[in-house]
Amino acid sequence: MEEKIEQFVKEVYATVVQDALSDYKDMYEQEVSISDTELYSQAIHMYQQMDAEQQKLMMHIIEVVMVDTVSHIFGVIDGSSPLNDSDMEATLLLDDVDSEGELQDSFIGYLQEEDLYP
Repeated sequence: MEEKIEQFVKEVYATVVQDALSDYKDMYEQEVSISDTELYSQAIHMYQQMDAEQQKLMMHIIEVVMVDTVSHIFGVIDGSSPLNDSDMEATLLLDDVDSEGELQDSFIGYLQEEDLYP
């Protein structure tokens, strides 16, 4: 089962963090017309006004939020991070096998082993 969990957390990281971060970088580098009402165009305009170091910092902040969110969701599924005012418990099955509350630890361990923690 440990191999399935490791494979799952690696694939979640690749999809949710790496691919999405790449999509954000692409989106923020596209030319857009600024809109007073559309938050994305305002954010993209703000990003494009930054120098390279500030842009790098902003992408780093986005990456940290993504990693922390994935970790927190895994904690909710594992039961180590309870939902506010809720007695519900979640279980994740990987190919019909219980993940046994190891998702968050495996995710954080993977990030640390591969020096990926932002």
